[in-house]
Amino acid sequence: MESSDSMENLNGKIGSTRSKIPCILLTISVILILVSFILIISVLVQIKDLKESQDQSQGQEQEKKTGHAPVIGLTGKREPTNPNETINMTEDALTNDEVQIHYIEAIERAGGIPLSLPVLQTFNIETLKRQIELVDALLIQGGLDVDPSFYQEDRDDKLGQTNIKTDKYLIEAIKIANSRKIPILGICRGMQILNVAFGGNLFQDLSKANISVPSHRQDYTQLCEVKHNISILDNSLMSKMLNGQKTIGVNSWHHQAVDRLAEGFKVDAWAEDGKIVEAMHYEGDPDQWIFAVQFHPEQFMRCGNDVFKPIFDEFIKQAKNKRDKK
Repeated sequence: MESSDSMENLNGKIGSTRSKIPCILLTISVILILVSFILIISVLVQIKDLKESQDQSQGQEQEKKTGHAPVIGLTGKREPTNPNETINMTEDALTNDEVQIHYIEAIERAGGIPLSLPVLQTFNIETLKRQIELVDALLIQGGLDVDPSFYQEDRDDKLGQTNIKTDKYLIEAIKIANSRKIPILGICRGMQILNVAFGGNLFQDLSKANISVPSHRQDYTQLCEVKHNISILDNSLMSKMLNGQKTIGVNSWHHQAVDRLAEGFKVDAWAEDGKIVEAMHYEGDPDQWIFAVQFHPEQFMRCGNDVFKPIFDEFIKQAKNKRDKK
């Protein structure tokens, strides 16, 4: 009898255990599903984090290439459609506000982002200030003669075309850029109007300097070629940029030049005739970088001659340094 009862109890326990197995299996299955789900979520999160990290790394690399590059403002100029007009020129449907492409290319090659700044159609000093606020440095390009009214002289009979609107715009742009302490690079006419903006004057024609004009004015189709040599002063800014070079050949395309040097500026290089300033820099404020040349380094770069690329490299470096200090 006891044996029979024991067997019944045992069978009952076994039956009870068997009835619990599906519940246990179900619980285990649910746990495995939850664990799998958690693992999948964890993997997906890691993949997402990895992708974000890669994107951030790529973004930082792109930032190094372009985003961190300084924005360089290239000032425009008005060119007449009528070659006989001067001073207050007629502006018609064909009037251009120009930036020559070789300056753009030189800035790009040196690691800057070029931004054209057109001469304002209606001059407004507040609008001009906003223009200059957009850039980290300013490049003043070549162009027409500077009108002598801006340095209190009468017009000489050998003076070429001038444009009052362009001159007024550039002089004020230079003053605003200087007040912001952003780097300024002047090339050819850019050097001349920098000198005027700071109170200097010009030879309205190179004949006034008693030199041979042809030695400074070659055909524009020959700007890849050396026209004459210049002498670089020891320990000058230009000398430092060109690793202490003392003499170098330059191209030349101008008939005006710096006469009385503006206060605060120092000559970096003279033409071989010893009468024409070929490079200058500003030393009136140690916190302000201004450099200018009378020749055309951007044209040499266009032709694959990088002897003057260090000028643009230093210009971009100065723009970066100034921007990063803000």
